[in-house]
Amino acid sequence: MTRSNRKHPVALMLLALAALSMTPHAQAAPQGPSAFLPVPRASQITASSDALPRSFNIEWRGHRSPLLTRAAERFKQSWTSRLKTVTSPGPRAVLIIECRSDDPGFLQPTQKEAYSLTLKAGRVHLVADGPAGVLYGLASLRQAVIDGPGGPHLALGTIQDAPRFVWRGIMIDVARHFMSLDSLKRQIDAMEQVKLNVLHLHLSDNEGFRVESRLYPKLHEVGAHGQYYSQGEIRDLVTYARDRGVRIVPEFDVPGHTLAILTAYPELASGPTAGANYISAMNSALNPTIPETYAFLDGLFGEMAGLFPDPYFHVGGDEVTGEHWAKNPQIQAFMAAKVLKSKVELEGYFHDQLSAQLRRRGKIVIGWEEIGRVETGKDTVIQAWRGSGSMAKATALGHPVIVSAGYYLDLLEPAISAYRVDPQDPAASGLNPEQTATVRKHPIFGPRLADEMVKNPDLKLTEAQKTLVLGGEAALWSELVTDEILDQRLWPRAAAVAERLWSPAEVRDEADLYRRLYIVQEGLRRSGLKDEAKRAAMIANLAPTGTDTVRGFLDLVAPLRNHAHNHVLRGLLTFKAFPPQDFKGLADIAAADSFEVTRFDRSVDGLLAGDVTSAQSLRDQLQAWKDIASGVSALAATNPALAEASPITADIHDLSQIGLEALSAIETKTPSATDWTQRAEAALAKQAAAEKASATIFAGLSSKEQPPADLLILFVPSLQRLVEAAR
Repeated sequence: MTRSNRKHPVALMLLALAALSMTPHAQAAPQGPSAFLPVPRASQITASSDALPRSFNIEWRGHRSPLLTRAAERFKQSWTSRLKTVTSPGPRAVLIIECRSDDPGFLQPTQKEAYSLTLKAGRVHLVADGPAGVLYGLASLRQAVIDGPGGPHLALGTIQDAPRFVWRGIMIDVARHFMSLDSLKRQIDAMEQVKLNVLHLHLSDNEGFRVESRLYPKLHEVGAHGQYYSQGEIRDLVTYARDRGVRIVPEFDVPGHTLAILTAYPELASGPTAGANYISAMNSALNPTIPETYAFLDGLFGEMAGLFPDPYFHVGGDEVTGEHWAKNPQIQAFMAAKVLKSKVELEGYFHDQLSAQLRRRGKIVIGWEEIGRVETGKDTVIQAWRGSGSMAKATALGHPVIVSAGYYLDLLEPAISAYRVDPQDPAASGLNPEQTATVRKHPIFGPRLADEMVKNPDLKLTEAQKTLVLGGEAALWSELVTDEILDQRLWPRAAAVAERLWSPAEVRDEADLYRRLYIVQEGLRRSGLKDEAKRAAMIANLAPTGTDTVRGFLDLVAPLRNHAHNHVLRGLLTFKAFPPQDFKGLADIAAADSFEVTRFDRSVDGLLAGDVTSAQSLRDQLQAWKDIASGVSALAATNPALAEASPITADIHDLSQIGLEALSAIETKTPSATDWTQRAEAALAKQAAAEKASATIFAGLSSKEQPPADLLILFVPSLQRLVEAAR
């Protein structure tokens, strides 16, 4: 598939997505062109084989290691899994794996990642510059499958590939909610398939410290609340990840976000630790003025450095309020003696000491963007998170940068939102002028609005600054994510970020992204991802009867975005009482994207482009949605867990009816009546207001009213287009 052929006509897209939902809940794999994700740097797929090879006989050339042998075995196992639904596989094929170097830089940002694939009937030749390239070539070979009416076939042609960025990662917060070792391994398996190479683990925060420490055992005995990884488990995880070409970068957040540490060792605290709630805990911080703090950190980080061999070590450094520092007379006296005039200068003093310790151990320091405000050495890597302007500012100061701004998956934005953010675009992520004006008026958020949070179209990067952008990480903070829903909160949206970090910048076909995301998600499930299995179990627990109906309903909705589903934080900021969250409700099961709604979107595309055959597909979907809404309403009469969503089901029923009436007007070319237009506009305005209430973090946390059951209806934008066409 050449780059010029990546954009597909509407008719082809409809064919590709036609099987996404054979019934509202029974989905089949879509037909269409090959499904590489990330898109390779250059490829030419010219044909396809008669059938998928039943297996591969592997021939090795050049460097071979036990790691590569295990990778080849995993590939063969995944191929066998792929063939379970193939009735007539083809003959065996030969797979030649030619690794040109053992690459001493393997599992470092300098590793050799380029590879090429030559795909011929009966013979595949993979050539890689190093072991990483072999892993990526095998990942692409797994995806070199074309689904068609006659079954799946192997794509034939050539691929020349290498990544755009060297740092392509996922950050998982295991401090707020603990994630099991098995769950983390599943994410690593998925990362290998889409060529992500860094797993950044946020291992400590106010809520917990998650690694066994033999030097400071109270960290896990007191600060972990019984949930932590033993040192043996950490070594096992690092080895598991290494086998799959994934580095593990640990983060221990200091000097703030340290309530768990200070609960275990209160003598290191700057102020009181008892009675802290979600917000006041943010004031807790290490005392940066006493020698005991630095002796503790030197010992702890030395111990942790022995568990995590990666050259990079993340020290956090974000969101230090300075509240306890300002109220501590000893700290204030220290600042006066050292002529430290502000909280920021005291942070600088702290990070200078800490960075020197880590550099002596051969580590490269990473910190969140706040540490870029102080001089920590130009080799310190800055992780930008508040806006793309942070990336521009840090690179202007000469720091290497990892971009997470725009890639916060815990904000529950759809995949396309992150896909549109280019790591090197200084205006890609942030508040627009209207949003900025609203935030500036807010008594809590206004004073805390930093320039880096606002989009500035005048910002431009020099070529030198661009070279300092190492890549990015999709971040998943776990205030609203449990082990049970980890898989579905990461995937498939993390795959969209993977493409943005790997593929050429001009790869932008948004409709084709969703076609390929569906196929990739199915592949990840075959490889062990449990998003759908866990979702089914949660639905069955929530609604033992009517599970298919509830599943159909959840295909039409998404959870509120931008922390509006965070009842603890919303309650503290809006002074409202919310019931406790167990993260097992409808908004926790619902995904940020829906392939069912994507199919509807593509059918609307077709109808508005003149494909009249799309009308029947749309009519069937809308009628099915009306029936689903009625079914959930009936179930809610005896199921309190569903009753809170009754207003949403009523809205889905009404919106679906409006859609059916719009279709009739479009097909008959009869202008809509005034009263119908007013009814439709009122219904759409209601949904627009619901979406706006969580359109930004500031709105999500400060809006006093949010939609019932913390749910948004996903098909509203395409319904809006039908209504406009009907008018």
